[in-house]
Amino acid sequence: MIYDAAIIGAGASGLACAVKLARAGKKIIIFEKEAVPGRKILISGNGRCNFTNAAAAPDKYFEASDFVKPALQNFTPKNCLDFFASLGMLYRADEGRYFPLTGKASTVVDCLLNALGGSEIKLKTEVIKIAKNKVYATGGIVEAKNIVLASGGAAYPQAGGSNKGYLLAKQAGHTVSEIRPALSPINLKEKAACARLTGLKIQANAILPDCAEEGEVIFSSQGVSGNNILSISRSARPGQKLLLDLMPQFTAQEFEDFMRARTAATVKNLLTGLLADNVANLLIDFLGIKKTEQVGGLNADIFARIIKTIKAWPFTVESLRGDKEYNVTRGGVNRAEVDGRAMQSKLQKGLFITGEVLDVDGRCGGYNLHFAWASGVLAAQSIIEG
Repeated sequence: MIYDAAIIGAGASGLACAVKLARAGKKIIIFEKEAVPGRKILISGNGRCNFTNAAAAPDKYFEASDFVKPALQNFTPKNCLDFFASLGMLYRADEGRYFPLTGKASTVVDCLLNALGGSEIKLKTEVIKIAKNKVYATGGIVEAKNIVLASGGAAYPQAGGSNKGYLLAKQAGHTVSEIRPALSPINLKEKAACARLTGLKIQANAILPDCAEEGEVIFSSQGVSGNNILSISRSARPGQKLLLDLMPQFTAQEFEDFMRARTAATVKNLLTGLLADNVANLLIDFLGIKKTEQVGGLNADIFARIIKTIKAWPFTVESLRGDKEYNVTRGGVNRAEVDGRAMQSKLQKGLFITGEVLDVDGRCGGYNLHFAWASGVLAAQSIIEG
């Protein structure tokens, strides 16, 4: 049997592509090396699956913004919601992020699988080699008019992430850029400070030398996490300073004016009205001042240091959290070798490359899943249109 398409990977982009093709009456086969399809979908969003974001747009994808534009124009957030609604999935919004109404990521996977009808899925089947119109897998060789490489990236190896897709792409002549973690918690050198704040969530801007993100910072005994930390982690390097702006609603001058209007307050009382108590205490210890000192009695140097620290509390990057705790890979199959208008390889006609196996990564908040769906759908449309 010659299939219209052989899809390598039953993750987000592979399943979206498969559903689109199956609905068009195409004969497809899906290869998945894991025993369960959609494993990364199942653990996304802490098991709730933030499957898209109303703000999904090219500017959320860093250096790949131009490349992703055709896919995102073809599959907007509204298109994404309509797509899942057509699968029978209800959803809810949370500040622009969208989740299945059930609150369970398994609902997303189940709806996708239900829409495949009788399409073949070969689970626990690893693809060893791809060649023009042929897929060599454990269990035999399959012929297909088109091959879709949707094998995902190396993130979350405990959920099936691996380098396999990069190796298959190289067989087809593609180059692969350096693979590094993205969307990862950051370990900090200041372990004693982190230990005092473990479990605390604070609103703070997170700033590295070449990027900054607003949002909520979550402390652990090893460092920090939170959506803004995950988004800037792709740029974090050991030894860099990570600055936390604890009062993003104030400029430095506005905070100085705020302090000068409260000269009779003690330092502790001033900070108590602004920060969580354990943050205020740690900050006072960091500055080396007494809690009972009056703001009006501080010398100019200490006064300036309080303002500077509130707006840019310095920590030191030690490392990213580790191979098993990052959500997305930065790097992958060189996107310059793929036609973003069709998701088709420029080197081998009939080979389509989608999702995280490409060197495309987005900010935290459902953007990476949105690109996975969008690229899979665009590849399917390209195959359908011939």
